[in-house]
Amino acid sequence: MNTDAQRWITWLKVACLVTIGFGVVAAAASTETLQGPWLFLFDLLHWPLDHNPAGFSGDTHFMNGVAGGLMAGWGLLMYYIVAGPFARGDYELTMPIIVSMALWFLLDSSGSISSGVPTNLVLNVGFVGLFLPPLLALRRQPQSSSQPRRPASLQG
Repeated sequence: MNTDAQRWITWLKVACLVTIGFGVVAAAASTETLQGPWLFLFDLLHWPLDHNPAGFSGDTHFMNGVAGGLMAGWGLLMYYIVAGPFARGDYELTMPIIVSMALWFLLDSSGSISSGVPTNLVLNVGFVGLFLPPLLALRRQPQSSSQPRRPASLQG
């Protein structure tokens, strides 16, 4: 594997760890005791910083746990793909990750806008910026010769 590919893989591993970290912080906000960092992010997204919201409701605590678990799980799945197939020179899964990120971005961003928190798009664009450059770069890398080639009809 060439040095460029190694650099992109390292970048993606860090992006995955950041995603897992955000998920863990969100999941921790399922309790009042650990909601502080997530509350700060919500206050920041509801600019200006004014301690609003001052806390989460019971239903929001529940959704923080669910959303955090999903985000951490998504990050871990991508980490295993990056550390496994990508590290072996098999970049076939770049397109499914890009497509899944596009769907996430569309749904998360439209939900943020419709719920009155359009500033979340800044955070969403940040996550896209973490993942998209290395995914596109790896997509242009040659497949490892030890990996079977996909039929042309399956190439994305």
